[in-house]
Order: sequence, then C-alpha cells, then structure tokens
Amino acid sequence: MHILFVGKCSPAHTINAIIQKTGKNPGIQIVKFSRLILEGFVHNNNKVNVLSNIITEQAIFSRHHEECFEDIQYTYLPTIQVPIVCQLFYILSSFIYTIKWALRTKGDKIILCDIFANSSSKGSVAAAKLLNIPKCMMLTDMIAPPVTIAKDTSKWWWNMFFKMRVRSQHNSIKQYDGFVFLTKYMNDKYNPLQKPYLVMEGSVDYKFKAQPIVPTNASRIVMYAGAVEAEYGFDTLLKAFMELPIKDVELHIYGDGKFIKQLLAYQEQDTRIKYMGVVSNEEIIQAEQQATLLVNPRLSNQELVKYSFPSKTTEYMLSGTPVLTTKLCGIPEEYYSHLYTFDEESIEGFRDKLLETLSLSNAELQQKGMDAQRFVLENKSNIKQAHRIEQFFEEIIASKRKE
Repeated sequence: MHILFVGKCSPAHTINAIIQKTGKNPGIQIVKFSRLILEGFVHNNNKVNVLSNIITEQAIFSRHHEECFEDIQYTYLPTIQVPIVCQLFYILSSFIYTIKWALRTKGDKIILCDIFANSSSKGSVAAAKLLNIPKCMMLTDMIAPPVTIAKDTSKWWWNMFFKMRVRSQHNSIKQYDGFVFLTKYMNDKYNPLQKPYLVMEGSVDYKFKAQPIVPTNASRIVMYAGAVEAEYGFDTLLKAFMELPIKDVELHIYGDGKFIKQLLAYQEQDTRIKYMGVVSNEEIIQAEQQATLLVNPRLSNQELVKYSFPSKTTEYMLSGTPVLTTKLCGIPEEYYSHLYTFDEESIEGFRDKLLETLSLSNAELQQKGMDAQRFVLENKSNIKQAHRIEQFFEEIIASKRKE
C-alpha cells in the first residue's frame, strides 16, 4: 500500500537541528506521534511519503527540499512567511505534489491528513477528489470552536484570519472518507455523517530496548515534560510540591509555554523546583529514565480532556519510571492499573498523593514502572497500532472501489 501523510512530521535529527537553532519546540510530541506510526507502516512493508509543512529555515521564504530517512521520503513544502499568502502557497504546492505522487504510484493508495495542517491538507484533498483517491483524517486534539478568538492579540485582522482558519477546519471534516481519532468521544463531536472511524490513542517505538535503569541522582526527582501552560494544572502542582516536607526531592520541568514566567517565580521561592528548558526528545527520554516519578497534573474538569490523549502518557510508561497522573477520560481504562493516580485535584490532594507515592520503596516504584513499560511494549507498539490503521485503510479503499 502507498500512503501519503500530509502534516507536521520530520526525522528526529531535523527537529533537533531546529531546537538548536531557535531554542524553541517545533511540536516535538505531535511530530513524534506521527513519525512513530509512519515508521510502523514502513516496517509492515508499506511505501510512505510525507508532505510536511514544518518550517526548517528562519527566513521569510523557505525553499522546497527533500530528505529520505529510514525508508520514509520527506518533502518539505516551500512557503512564504506572510499570513494568507503562506496558506495559499501551501494549498497550491500540496495540490501539485499530490497529483505527481498519485500519478507515479501504482496499486492501492490512500492519503492520511493531519487536520491541523489545514492548508496543506486542503490541497491534497482537492487532488484526491479529482483522482478519486481515498482520504482519511487524523485528529490528534480538539479543534477550536468556530467562534474562537485568537489568544494574546487584539488585532482585528488577525482575529478575523484566525476565525476563518478555524471555520475552514470544521468545514473540511466532511471531505474525508474516514477518521483516525485519539478518543472515542471525538466520534460524537467530529463525525456528524457517521463515516468509518478508528480509535488509536498512541504508540511506542517497537525498537525500544527495555532494561532496568538505576537512577544516579542523589535526590529523588519528580519530572514533567511537555507544554508548560496554566491550564495544565501547573499552579496546583507547584504549590503542592512546595508543601512537601521532603528536602532531598526535586521537581524538574522540561518544555515551553506561556506559564514559564510564573514557573521561574516559583523557582525563586523554592530551590527544589528546577526549570530545565527545551531539549531534544532523546535528552527527555534519558531524563525520564533517571527520574523517580513522572507526573502529569492536567486537570480533568476541562472539556478538552475528552478529546485528547496525552502523548506523554505512553512515552512516560515506556521509560520504565512510574507515572502519577490525574484521571483523564481521554485515557482508556485499561491504562490505569499500570499508573498511579491523584485522588483529588487540589493543592492538598496533589501534595498528599506525591508524599504517599514518594514514600514507597525504590523496589516498589521500579516494579510499577517496569509493569507499565511491559504493557505499552506488548500492546501499544507502533507496529501493532500501524497494523490496525492499515486494516482500517483497506476497508476504506474497498468501500471507495464500490462507489
């Protein structure tokens, strides 16, 4: 099967180069999520091409260029960093590329689009409709409501453009023949025509070599890696951590976001809190393996948790380090027997559960972490998850032939 993926994706070395140049996170988690599935497709003997809108150059104009890595052909679309012009450029160039890809490939083919690469997807979907190629949408997060106002800006023209983009995302949903969702709740919200869908919450790298890790830190380390945003429960977590009566414990936070300023203020108040900045995914994984406990404080009372599966959950579990998380409805129930969970989402609740978990012996913590690691390697590898998607694609292709 020939699969064209349209979205934000790139090999790890390209992402690392962007981080080194800019010091900013170009979306490590979503890129890794997509790449793992594509590598699973390749392992299962499919041909994979990527049409990526990742911007690899700090320039107004970025040229088209290509690279091949681990049998995946990446094509980076040319772009001009000017609002509206940029989107039109993506639509046109993705349309042309998709036509060329379709004409040179023989046999079964399908296009998988990331809805958040909306302009690129529009061009590819238009080409797919012209050539009667099946097209499937992958939705990895909640789409903003059509009336959403852009954050952190009072510019009327930017708000107008943002609204147009969000409406465009909602309107484009009806163009697809099937959907890959992260949670079951997405189907009710984003599939009004009841087209075929598959729930696939995430995957881990089948190449990962499981082995016991002996932490070398003198202190116990509680660690978080991901977006540093207020709505992810950081204020509650930091206040709870500061109340811990344990001296030889540290809270390490990796990532980028709008809560950094407040985080640095907390760091000034408590030297056990350490902001570690933005680093490569390889460095994140090493840090996770050296930590005592990995934490996800995202609050469960927000609507968006129904429509997202935190990708850090499977990454955390793969590390072999135990995980403490809030209980989110987007995480399937089968995961929770392998995780520690907060009983109450308050400063006191977070503090008490942290204290209880950190009071466990190293042997107990390690056993819990290794149990979680076995679970994801045996049940959620990218090979297995890719195979499920391939079977779903075959159904869509067969249905398309009958039309």
